[in-house]
Amino acid sequence: MNIRRFLAEMAALVACAVLCASVSNGLASRERKLALVGRYPNALTVSGTAQAAPSVGGLPSQTAAPEALGAVAKAPAPVSSEPLSAVAELRPAPSARPPVLATPPARGGPNVPSVSGSDLLRKFPPHPDRVSVEISGDDAAWAFQGGVPFLDARRTKVYEEGHVAGARSFPVWESDVDQRILSLVGEGRPAERPVVIYCAGGECEDSHMLAERLFGAGFVNLLVYKDGWPDWQARHGSSRSGATP
Repeated sequence: MNIRRFLAEMAALVACAVLCASVSNGLASRERKLALVGRYPNALTVSGTAQAAPSVGGLPSQTAAPEALGAVAKAPAPVSSEPLSAVAELRPAPSARPPVLATPPARGGPNVPSVSGSDLLRKFPPHPDRVSVEISGDDAAWAFQGGVPFLDARRTKVYEEGHVAGARSFPVWESDVDQRILSLVGEGRPAERPVVIYCAGGECEDSHMLAERLFGAGFVNLLVYKDGWPDWQARHGSSRSGATP
């Protein structure tokens, strides 16, 4: 058997397969296209998730100690690679103490009390040592009333069929999710402010996967709505359909 000829033929087959896969991926629709694997500045600091702690004084804290409000999220050294090479320059920079937030507008009716920025940070303190914290439907509804942004990790088609009112589409399985993350980072939102992420609830892990990406991009107050869209529907929460939030 000619070993050289065998190796040459094997290399040719591998090259042909890679070429065909690249062409197929390039022609695929957004929902089917695979993005190139990227690296995030904070990726190696992932330590896991935390469960929500019991409520204290009507304001449940997702981390154990109130001192976490003053914790500093130390940004790791930038990692330059595609497709998120710009994250090192754009990622939100945590400050020495959480910013004082302006009172967000209440999203409910006239009988729904407004939620102040200090209430938001007291109930949802930053957790720079954890990727995300799981929250209940009650917490998600409270955060919604407080003006906390919601991110939908499901596919675009499913998002357009129905989503939390105001939620932005961040389909973790679609090829442009990294660009959406870069756009969010570029908005300059402080890393300590809470962000709610949800998907289809139950066994769906898309929200946790999106949280991992956002944590890698520098966000340190990610709240995963564990029961997700089905629970929101069951609660008759405010919702929308179509491509707009």
